[in-house]
Amino acid sequence: MQGKISDFSIPDIFQLVATQGKSGSLTIRGYDIETVFMFSEGKIVDVQTDRRAPSGMLGAMLVDAGLLTGEQLRRFLDAQEKGGKKLGEALMEKSMISGDTLARYLSLQIKESLFETLKLQEGEYRFQGFSVRPPAWMSTPLRSDVLMMEGMQFIDEYQTYRAKFPPGDFRAVRKPGEKADRAAISDVERRVWMALDFSAEPQRIFRKACLTWFEGIKALFSLLDRGLVEIASPEEKRVDPGRAIREENERSRKIGYLRAAVWVVAAAVAAAWIYSLLLSPDATGAFAKWVRFF
Repeated sequence: MQGKISDFSIPDIFQLVATQGKSGSLTIRGYDIETVFMFSEGKIVDVQTDRRAPSGMLGAMLVDAGLLTGEQLRRFLDAQEKGGKKLGEALMEKSMISGDTLARYLSLQIKESLFETLKLQEGEYRFQGFSVRPPAWMSTPLRSDVLMMEGMQFIDEYQTYRAKFPPGDFRAVRKPGEKADRAAISDVERRVWMALDFSAEPQRIFRKACLTWFEGIKALFSLLDRGLVEIASPEEKRVDPGRAIREENERSRKIGYLRAAVWVVAAAVAAAWIYSLLLSPDATGAFAKWVRFF
C-alpha cells in the first residue's frame, strides 16, 4: 500500500492500518523528512525518526530531560554503531534508565512524531506488512485512533494557545512568592510546575515533564492564567533587587584583596632593597669605620 498524502490523508492511512489490525512499517515522507511508524496488530509500538531532525530522536529527548548528558549519549551512540543494539536496549543494560521511564519517553516520541506528521499537506506514504515484535519495554502499545483524536485536537487548538506567548523563543519561570495548590491544578499542570525547577526553556520543561509540546503549551498557559508563572524573551533578564548589592560587595572584596596584595609586594620590595643596601661594600665599610671610631 502506497500513494500520495494529497490523495489519501494521514488520518485515513492510520485508521485503515488500525482497523485492519495490520503489522509492519508505515513510512511517511514529506519536506525531505522521513518518519517510520512500526505497527503490531494495528497498534503503534515504535517509531524511527529521521536523523535530519535530531531533536525528535530518543537520545536528544533524554538529554533535554536531564536523564543523560551529551557526553553519555555520544558514548552510547558510538557503542550502538559497533554493537548494533538499539539505544534503549543499551541504556537498560547499563541501568542508566528504567524500563518504565524508557516506555514513557518512547510513547512521547511516537506522539510527537505523529503530531508533526499530521502537519504535512504533501508527501508520500508506504506501508509494508511483516511481523513486528514490540520492544520489551513497550508494555502498552499505543492505539492510533486515540492518538489521532489527540493529534486533530493539536491541529485545531495549537495556534490559539501558542498565540498567548511571545513569538519565537521565550522563557518561563515561577513567579516569585507564588505556590501552586496541587489539589487545584491538573496532573499535567503539576508536572509542568515541577519541571520549572529544572529549566526555563519550554522544550526542556516539557521534556522533563514527559509531555508533547502541545500538552506542555496548554498546561503552561493554564499556569500563566492562574498567575503562577512569568514569561519573558531570552534577552530579557529578571530584575533581582539584591543582585546589585551582592555584586558591589563582591567588587569591594576583590578590591580589598588587591590592595592587600599590593601592600605585601611593596613591603617585600622595600625589605629586599634595604637588605641589599645594608650588605653592600660601601655600607659594610662605613659600619666598620664607625665601630673602630668608638
